[in-house]
Amino acid sequence: MKKRLRIRAYIALAALATTSLFQGLAPTPAMAAGSIVLACYPGAPETFIRQELIPLFEKETGATVTYLTGNSVATIAKLQAQKDDPQIDVACIDDGPMIQAAGMGLLQTLTPAEMPNAADIQEVSHLPNGMGLGWGLFRLGLAYNPDEFKKNNLPELTSWNDLARADLKDHVIVSSISISYTHMLLILLARANGGSEENIEPGFAEMVKIKPNIFNFDTTADLTSYFQQGEAWVGVWTDSETYSYAHRTGFPIKFVFPKEGTAAIQAGIAVVKNGKNTELATKFVNFLVGQQAQEIMAQKLGWLPVNKKATLPPDMSSVITSPPANGDKIVPIDWTYLNKQLPAWTERWNKEIEVQ
Repeated sequence: MKKRLRIRAYIALAALATTSLFQGLAPTPAMAAGSIVLACYPGAPETFIRQELIPLFEKETGATVTYLTGNSVATIAKLQAQKDDPQIDVACIDDGPMIQAAGMGLLQTLTPAEMPNAADIQEVSHLPNGMGLGWGLFRLGLAYNPDEFKKNNLPELTSWNDLARADLKDHVIVSSISISYTHMLLILLARANGGSEENIEPGFAEMVKIKPNIFNFDTTADLTSYFQQGEAWVGVWTDSETYSYAHRTGFPIKFVFPKEGTAAIQAGIAVVKNGKNTELATKFVNFLVGQQAQEIMAQKLGWLPVNKKATLPPDMSSVITSPPANGDKIVPIDWTYLNKQLPAWTERWNKEIEVQ
C-alpha cells in the first residue's frame, strides 16, 4: 500500500512539474497579442484615445498600442516615407486626404468579414473601395464666444460671409491650408458667392476680404487655446469639436451652421498596407467603430458617432444650433476633384492669403 501511495505521489508530482514546465513556456497575453503603432490626431483626440480607448483595447486584447501624433497631411507624409518598410500599423486620416493616401498605395483594403462592427455604422462611413472607415462625424460651421458677442453688442452669425465683418477684425481664427477644413471653407465661400469647386475664384476673393480679420492661421485644427485666451471670438470649426470643448471645459462656446450650408468631414481610420501587424490593426479598427467605443467617444470626446446603435449625449443640442431655412444642409464635396486642384490652391493660398 505504501509503495502504491509513493507511485501515485510521484505521478502527481511529475504531472505538476510537467504542467508547470508548459506554463512557464507559454507566451504571456501581451506576447501572444503583439503590438501596434497608431498614428492619430493631436489635441483632444490624442488625450481621449490615450486615456479612454487604448487602455480598454489593451485590456480586451492583451496588446500594446503606441501612439504617434500627427494630422492627416503629416501622417500621409510619414506613410509615404516608410512605404517600403512601414513602421505605422493604423492611421487616422480625414476622409478627403484618405483618398489621396489610397491612390498612393499606402492603405490596406478592408473587408466586411474582418470587421463585424462595420455592419452597424452609417453608410457614408464606409469609405470608397474598402480603403478605411469613418469613426467620427464633423460638420463645418462657425464656433463663437457668445459672451464676447453680447459684451460688444455684435449681431448673430448667419453666413460664411460674416467672417469678413469689420466688427470681427483681429478676432477670427482659420486653419492653415494644410488642414482639410480650409479646403472645404474655400469651396463653401465660393458657393456662397456664386462659384463652386470648378470656379473657386469667388472663394479666394472672399478670403481676401476676410484676411484682415484673421489673427492667426492654425496648423493643428485645435482652436481651444485661442478661445481660452480671448483672442478668438469666431473660428471656422466643426460641430463635434465645439461640443467636445464645451463639454470638457464648460467654456461658453456655441456653434452655428451658416445659411448657405455646411460640408461634412469624417475622421477616418485605415490599416497601413504591408504593415507588420495587419491582423491586430484590423481588430483595432473594428473596435474603434463598435458601439461601446463610439458611445464613450460621444460622451467624453463629444464627437458625433458613426455607429447607428450609439446614443448621443442629451446636452449636445444646447451647444449646436441651426438657423432657419435648412442652415445645416450638407453640401457634397468632390474629394477626388479637390485633391487634384489642391496643389494649385495651396500655392495660391500661400501667396495671397497666408503670407508669412
